[in-house]
Amino acid sequence: MEIPTFTKTTKVDFAKAFMSLLPPSASITHQYATACQALHVQREQVVSTLERNWDLQTHRETAREQLIDYYHQISSPPVSSLMVAGNKWPKHKFEWRDALGLGRACKDNCGRLELCNIVYNIGVASAACGTELVMARRRGGDALPDAKKCFSEAAGAFDHVAELIREGGFDPPYNPAKVNMELREEALQALSGVMGAYSMRCFYEKAEEDGKSAGVLAKIASQCALVYDRASVQLKDAMAAGGKSHQRWMTGWRVYIDAESQYFQAQARIHAADHESQKGEPSREVADRRCA
Repeated sequence: MEIPTFTKTTKVDFAKAFMSLLPPSASITHQYATACQALHVQREQVVSTLERNWDLQTHRETAREQLIDYYHQISSPPVSSLMVAGNKWPKHKFEWRDALGLGRACKDNCGRLELCNIVYNIGVASAACGTELVMARRRGGDALPDAKKCFSEAAGAFDHVAELIREGGFDPPYNPAKVNMELREEALQALSGVMGAYSMRCFYEKAEEDGKSAGVLAKIASQCALVYDRASVQLKDAMAAGGKSHQRWMTGWRVYIDAESQYFQAQARIHAADHESQKGEPSREVADRRCA
């Protein structure tokens, strides 16, 4: 299974940045200073996690939880009330770059870019967890329901990033040409479509394991083929909108997704043939097997 990789960021002195937002006359309490430092340490842990590819993570579920915990911190008051457009962080811009290093680093004054990339990376981590569960299942075990859940969560994360982008709030204002390529809306829609296809595949394989009838499997396999076809179209649209960088990123993905679609079309025909055979209709069975 093809999955995306983490986007990258640089270190920001979060504690000092929060201190600089206070009015000169305000007194800094010990509690406030401690909270600022704790958030700074939390971000440092996230930065360290993102610097390593998923296959180099030693505590992978912990890495995912770190991203989720940090997201909750920066998306909730009081931090979220500070990370808004117009509230500049003196000398402390957030900087992000794409996973493949194909474009320039992108900068943001208020933290909206930060929030979008964190949610995106939660989607990446969820997709990676789902892939690992699928591989573990092939070595034995019943991990398909959990894998399906992970892929659905990944799709939800990519959809959420698209929603955040549509809401705006970037400083400077959102410009597709000036954010890391993963944050283009077409790319996010394509990634969500791919994750949806992976989730559907888990549903099919679970039905197959559970011994569902040939007629049921034919319908599920046919639906899988449709979902993969839709994901292929979304990848095509993303590559057309994103240009060379997205073509380099997603061409291999589309080849894989198209192959999966053809596989499920064939599986649907085979199951349909088995179903007709059980009903005693040999002519339709032969026709379906020839199509497969």
